[in-house]
Amino acid sequence: MSSENVPEIDELSRQLIIELQENGRASFRELGDKLGVAPNTVRARFKQLQDQGIIDIIAVPNPAQMGLTFHATIGLRVEPGQVEQAVALLERRADVGWIGLILNHYDIMFEIAARNAAAFGRLKEELFAEITGFIEADVFMMWDIRKFRYLIAPEGSDQSL
Repeated sequence: MSSENVPEIDELSRQLIIELQENGRASFRELGDKLGVAPNTVRARFKQLQDQGIIDIIAVPNPAQMGLTFHATIGLRVEPGQVEQAVALLERRADVGWIGLILNHYDIMFEIAARNAAAFGRLKEELFAEITGFIEADVFMMWDIRKFRYLIAPEGSDQSL
């Protein structure tokens, strides 16, 4: 998205996003009370932020609590012209958490979770065989995840966007 197409996020929207990060299940009335505006204002702003693709309200599962104890980030190289096809394949997989296009040695990086190292080994063999134009991959196994959240800080803080 070019900078001309980036929606303006005013202070009310920023504060609403911050509140939703703390409690995505809060009612519009609760949010309105915290933000000092009417629930209908919160509802309208919430819908606007959703329609603009700025926010989604989703459940974020904890993979470790679901028995998925193997986590890895994978750097993938494919032949020129094969990136979009590889990304489309990865997007269809439930075990892939995120996918990013990279400008360095790799073409694609993605995160994957599996029950254990043996399950990942089998999955890796199957997955890499399916990727048209596969050249190489490096697997960066994570032994612990210390943060799994992105927060927008209040305007003016040292960590604000």
